[in-house]
Amino acid sequence: MKRFVKVVLVFALMVFLSGCATTVKVRHLVPGEVDLGGERSLAIASTSSYRFPYGRPLSPWVSGLQGTDFTLSTGFETNLSERVASLATRKIVQAVSDTRYFSILVPEATDAYLSLSRTGKDGVRLMREKGFDLLMSSEISYMDVEERVEGTDLREFVTNSSGISSEQVTKREYYLIQEATLGISYTITRLHDGGILVRETVTDKEEKRTKIGTRYYAEDGTYRDERNYSSGLAPSFGTLFSQIIERITGKMVLNLAPSWETEHFPLMKNKEKLASAEIAHEFAKDGEYRRAYQQFLSIWQQSRQLSSGYNASLMLATLGELQASVDLMNEVYNSTGDERVHDTLLILQQALSQDQLAQRQISGDSVDDGQGVTMTQYMVME
Repeated sequence: MKRFVKVVLVFALMVFLSGCATTVKVRHLVPGEVDLGGERSLAIASTSSYRFPYGRPLSPWVSGLQGTDFTLSTGFETNLSERVASLATRKIVQAVSDTRYFSILVPEATDAYLSLSRTGKDGVRLMREKGFDLLMSSEISYMDVEERVEGTDLREFVTNSSGISSEQVTKREYYLIQEATLGISYTITRLHDGGILVRETVTDKEEKRTKIGTRYYAEDGTYRDERNYSSGLAPSFGTLFSQIIERITGKMVLNLAPSWETEHFPLMKNKEKLASAEIAHEFAKDGEYRRAYQQFLSIWQQSRQLSSGYNASLMLATLGELQASVDLMNEVYNSTGDERVHDTLLILQQALSQDQLAQRQISGDSVDDGQGVTMTQYMVME
């Protein structure tokens, strides 16, 4: 694995240094990190909200510093927990839907089925009869907010009436700092036996700085304050939590469903200045990858020109023919022993392996590795 990471870093540097060389894109599938055994009918329950342990977590006012008049009403709203849970529900549904991998039972219907258990009916059985295999439940497992005002002194050289220059604080800028931290836990269970396939917690944090005022100092030591933020109400925390939820749900779906990944490869230059190879390069530059492949391949077969063999393989990868691309790149490497060909071959082999595993996930042919429940805690903190 360390060798492959090193290859990727070297290849990235090679792309950067390749300058104006034509670059092609190779798109391939990456498997979801969790194997759901090919089951793709998912009932999604609404996200449960978080209850702050000590009631309201913030004061109604955010105090300014040093006797300024930059005090603000807090950006915390009393219904923030419910709004965040509702937003998480919508974003989870959107993210799962955007994978185009799952059939979804929306939260309103899922919640209704689950509530039937309180009346003695078997809501889980009813969902199974509707063709759903999996249940996704989630909750806001952690939530925290913080507000404070910070001041930053700005210094510059000032010349006094006597012509003496000295560095002095000429103004101080005041910023409202708002920090939001959010943890979302989610579980996916099989409806037919209640078996847990996934249990994950993802925690993330976001910060916002808002300039609210400036204090200007005069030479005689007096000062004046200027307000830079017109509203008396601090910005809502909703925006910060929305950004966090966007990132968290993105990580969720990468765990659960195959996704597309794009690699960029610069073509190898025609050092021998073969006229026929220049034609192939023009085809590639114009996006005519099939014609470019045929031209590069013909040159490789006739003259064993390294760059043409290498580029012919990349044309196949760009056309989505990864297995044929790997086979040809392997042939070029065995014939030339070139290090760049070797490094690209490793990357293409990795892409092919990922694509094949993703295809097996889609078809439901993945083999159960017997590892049982996946339990992971992701922490994204600065």
